[in-house]
This record gives sequence, C-alpha cells and structure tokens, in this order.
Amino acid sequence: MQFKDIVGHRALKQSIIKTINEGRISHAQLFLGAEGSGALPLALAYIQYLFCANKTETDSCGNCSQCHRIAKLGHPDVHFVYPVALSKENDVAKSADVFREWTEAFLNDPYLSLADWMDFVGAENKQPTIAVEESKDILHKMSLMAMEGSYKTMIIWMPEKMNISTANKLLKIFEEPPDKTLFILVSESSQMIATILSRTQLTKVLRCEENELTEALMQRQGLSQEAAIAIAKSCEGNYRLAQMMVKGEVDAEFNMKRFQQWMRVCLNLDGVKLSEWIAEIATAGREKQKQFLAFAIKTIRQSILMGLNYHSNINPADEDFLNKFSPFINYENGALIVEELNNAYYAIERNAHTKILFMSLSLKIHGLFPERKKSA
Repeated sequence: MQFKDIVGHRALKQSIIKTINEGRISHAQLFLGAEGSGALPLALAYIQYLFCANKTETDSCGNCSQCHRIAKLGHPDVHFVYPVALSKENDVAKSADVFREWTEAFLNDPYLSLADWMDFVGAENKQPTIAVEESKDILHKMSLMAMEGSYKTMIIWMPEKMNISTANKLLKIFEEPPDKTLFILVSESSQMIATILSRTQLTKVLRCEENELTEALMQRQGLSQEAAIAIAKSCEGNYRLAQMMVKGEVDAEFNMKRFQQWMRVCLNLDGVKLSEWIAEIATAGREKQKQFLAFAIKTIRQSILMGLNYHSNINPADEDFLNKFSPFINYENGALIVEELNNAYYAIERNAHTKILFMSLSLKIHGLFPERKKSA
C-alpha cells in the first residue's frame, strides 16, 4: 500500500513521511478516522514507507521486496489484529484463525468497514470482538525478534472492540515495549478503554475533502465530472460510501423517501404508520440500516444549515421537502437528533434489536420537535 493509492490527505501524508525520516517514531500510535476516511490503508502505507529499501521523499518505491510483501500482507514482521466472530464450531478465537479471509477482504477493498468484514466471513449477526485469547497471541508475536532486523509491527484495527481483559493484558507492552516495536491502532471511535487511549500518540484522519473525492472518482472510477461532483457532495468525505454509490449499492432517492416518511410519522406521532415504517426498516439488512442512518444524519445537518440560510450540497430534487422540514430543525434540537442518530448507528453495529431501537429512536426524535405540529 503506497500513499499515492489513498484518496486525499496530502498534508497528513507529508507529516507522516517527515516523522519517519526524522526518526520520530512513537512505539504506540492511534490513527483515528471515521469510516471511509482511509485510516486503515494509511496505517499500512506508513509501515510500508518505514520498511521500504528505496523510499523517496514522497512515497515508498512499491518495487522492493519489502514493499511487495507488505502490500500483499505477507511480511513476517507485519502483523494484524482485527475483530472476529468467536466460534467454537469453526475454531475461531483470534485474528490468525481467519487471516486468509482477512487478506482477501482487505486486498479486495482497503476501505472496508467492520460490517463489510463481518459479512465477508458470514458473521453479520454475531458480535465482533477482540477477545482475551488475542492478547496472548499479541504478546507472543511482539516479544520475538524481528526476522529481518527492522521493526516488529502490528496494526490493531478497531481496538474499541477489545474487551477489558484483553486491554489490561496489553497495558504493560504498550507502556514498556521491546526495542524496535511499533503498534498502530486504527479506530473509528475514541470511545475505547481509557488506559489504552492514554498510551498512544494520536493522529487524526479527517474525512476526505469534496474536491479530493471528485478527482478520485473521475480518475479511478471513470465518472464524468458532473457525476463525480454529485456523488462527492452526497457521501460527506466517505470514500467507501462513494464507491458503493458508484456501484449502485446505495439508493439515495430511496433513502430520501424513507426519511420523509419517517420524519412525518415522528412529527405527528402516528402509531399505526410508525409501526408499519419500523416493520419495513427491520427487513433491511444491517448495512442498509446503517446507510439509512448515515443519510438521515446528513439530511438533518443540511436542515440545520438551511435554517441558518446556508444552502450547500443540496440535491435540487430534495429542496422542496427540506424547505418545509427545516423550520422544525434548529441548531439545538438538530444537534440532539444527530447525536441520537449516531448512537443508533453504533448500536446497530453492536447487533441491537432493530424494532426496539427504531421505536425508541422515533419517540426521542418526536420529543425533540417543537410542540407545534404541521405536516412536513
């Protein structure tokens, strides 16, 4: 994985390269970035640049044996930890038990989400975790000497999925690591165990800029400028979502219709229609439910901006509804609704009961609307 393969983040890439060339390599780092930001491929590009035998001022060479093996996830000194669905039946207790599947999934799409990964291994309805058995494997691997005399490295993806027992067993190695040891934790949420968080150097991976996404969609996906701009405006810096929209795996028009129906029943608290709406959303898979909530978050934010007379990134086809809906949304209640939607998004990732979740969420949203009731 080279830096050039990652969309955007020009300044961050330069900063990372500078720290490596100046020898300022913290033994425990946290790459914190939202889904689709590219935090995971950035972590691998970091390690590839560190190991590269012929690095330049801007990237790894991509041609030396170190680069080839790291790019294929086959380097003996580069290890990975990621959440798995524990299974006695399939003999899955730690990352190494499904490394072949991980390699295939990552190489197919380095921007993969946790839901993508669970779907890939056929474990969508199971709880992904980094269990205590994993910590034993980590301590063993990282206590050994590097096979090629360089750094012993480990990328831990989604460290927020560690349970307390796992994290506690890793505290000492994070605090007093062996020489030439490097951990890079890649997370979508800072809501992880505080003792782990405090022992890492933070690198924030921001969402991709709209112009960066537009350029990538034109060059990598072959879209026209008009189509690329439309998708870049819709996906809010999430390159994974942009890719899905290109493939037709996300239906923005359908999500808007579903959102309009939901807001109307929440606004008027029509019990029968709400039950019907929840029954429909419950039949969608977890990934589509997450896509819908992400769309709802974006639409609420647009409504807040409309209330502030700032009309940006709005689909002309949606403008009529948003003009009618935005008076019900202000900065205060909009921020609270977005918070509830974000909480629901993460609850779905943790296999919450869909019908109970959306009923509770709908009642909370109704309570946040102004008392006056008009049809949006």
